[in-house]
Amino acid sequence: MSTAAGVMNRDRALVATQFVLLTVILVGGQRGRGRPRSVQAAGAALGVGGVALLVWSGRTLGRNLTPLPTPVADGTLVQRGPYRFVRHPIYTALLLLAGGWTVARGGRVSVAGTLLLGALLRHKAGIEDAALAERHPDQSAYRARTGAFLPRIGRR
Repeated sequence: MSTAAGVMNRDRALVATQFVLLTVILVGGQRGRGRPRSVQAAGAALGVGGVALLVWSGRTLGRNLTPLPTPVADGTLVQRGPYRFVRHPIYTALLLLAGGWTVARGGRVSVAGTLLLGALLRHKAGIEDAALAERHPDQSAYRARTGAFLPRIGRR
């Protein structure tokens, strides 16, 4: 198997695993039984924030958008919009959505799925950062000043 085919297989496996975990999180919720309305509202607020960040991030990426951790071949290094604050805002958005669902609905399965999703997205972010560094000389400076999932406070 060529290196390119191996990378594509790895990327597809990571995305498939991501969707499996998202399904586990959705199905694993306990329908909010016994959860105070304030907790359900907090979870919903996290989810709404996740949707807003997801839309903003996707629109900002434009033609650079791909579900794979390997960037598009002729892509640019986007450092505007939400990418001014974090390198992987789509991953942050997915974690907000998963976390919001888990807070609102409860369930050990959703909690476990959300934690596993966080680990998977961290792994994907590392692959993406390395691939971007190979293609864009500005990536190392961008990475030094910008957090992966959360903004770096006091480092500007």
